[in-house]
Amino acid sequence: MELKRILARDARAANEKAVAQYGPDVLIISSSQVNGLTELIVAVDLSPLTPEEAEPFIKSDFSQSKAPAGKFDVLLGQTIDQNKRESRERQATQVAQPLIEVKPQVAKPIAKVAASKAATPVKESTQHAEDAHDALRGREIVALVREELASLRREFKLGQQMAAWQGSVPLPAALSPLRDALNDAPIPVALRALLMDCIKDHDNMADAMGALQRQLSHAVGQESAATPMSGVHALAGPSGAGKSLMIARLAQNAALVHGSEQVVVISFHDQRAGAWSQTQLLSAQSGVDSFRATNAATLKLLLEEHSNRELILIDTPGVQMNERLADLRSMNLQVQCHAVVPADASAANLRRVFENTDNTWASLMLSKLDESNQPWALLQFLTEQTLGVSVASTGDRTADLVQDVAMTDLVKRALDNLPLPEVEDHPHAARNAALNDLATSKLAQIAARFKPETTGLTHE
Repeated sequence: MELKRILARDARAANEKAVAQYGPDVLIISSSQVNGLTELIVAVDLSPLTPEEAEPFIKSDFSQSKAPAGKFDVLLGQTIDQNKRESRERQATQVAQPLIEVKPQVAKPIAKVAASKAATPVKESTQHAEDAHDALRGREIVALVREELASLRREFKLGQQMAAWQGSVPLPAALSPLRDALNDAPIPVALRALLMDCIKDHDNMADAMGALQRQLSHAVGQESAATPMSGVHALAGPSGAGKSLMIARLAQNAALVHGSEQVVVISFHDQRAGAWSQTQLLSAQSGVDSFRATNAATLKLLLEEHSNRELILIDTPGVQMNERLADLRSMNLQVQCHAVVPADASAANLRRVFENTDNTWASLMLSKLDESNQPWALLQFLTEQTLGVSVASTGDRTADLVQDVAMTDLVKRALDNLPLPEVEDHPHAARNAALNDLATSKLAQIAARFKPETTGLTHE
């Protein structure tokens, strides 16, 4: 399959364009708003290769692989390992070639090369750790793509089952734009059915939008959790959710209350390139101490050594999240775990974070509130769970921390970004139409008093 990008003025035009270009069986991967336009990412089937085009692939190592057909993650891992081996062989060849041509009088450069070889084991161990991290990250990306596709298939099946029911629900003509907007928005099928049932008893747009806001606010309304200010707290979540930046925000907030000498940040088992440097830089902005633990034993020693601190924040990696949380549970040190997810997280991403029942979450932390225009998957998750939201973030600065998170703002953001016609969004449209009708009738009455045969005047 191949991914294609389509831009149009609204969701309906984008869907029509996708069907016109790639046929009625085109698979829509995602829908979002970009610079006032609707962006669709669709998956299309590739045309079959000719024998001449397929010959290089037939002769590749994939045909000699012993992995069973369909094991895409195994083939991906083998390809990554093979590319790395070839890269190392090329580097070794490039290093060995100058050494062959070394003359006897060049003794000092050879001594420098011999001295540099002493640091080779350290570099190789670091490279091995980064390679292992990249391999694990690649497998998790493949697994996430599979879950996203499986989630899309489930949504299509539910949508087909709900189509007949939605067609039988009578709605006034004034609510047709709202019904089309709900169908075009990336709303999960179960939540869309709830919203359709909520507006069926209203006959105008204003009342229907008010009913939607009240229904969603009541469904996601729950008690908020406390902001971590003391104790030991670990933040976990998917890669790219903003855990390190959330740690920096919490550290700065606690440093203003307790002082920077009472706050500690620990980076636990994060093998990403540049992750430790980023943690050091963010911690230096608020003046708190930062430490690095490459394994569970080192983390336990650090926690015992700094047990007198007021607040200890542990930053966990997105790769092997459940394994790192299991390490924390095995220590029995009263560590509270908080889930960090972006506000625009997909249903599959949320499911990966919360599917393990062994993990006990103290609160939910939301990141990238300012970047989320369609938080429908998160709203559905909040209607099904009772996990309180403690803090949120709205920008890229460490000071952008929202402690009193109101779910009504998230609901309002979702409803404001529905693809409704502009005339329907105007709050005084009905009143202006009524005033225009009244003015027209008054003018007609005034004009009737002045007949052309008596005044000699004409009017329009």
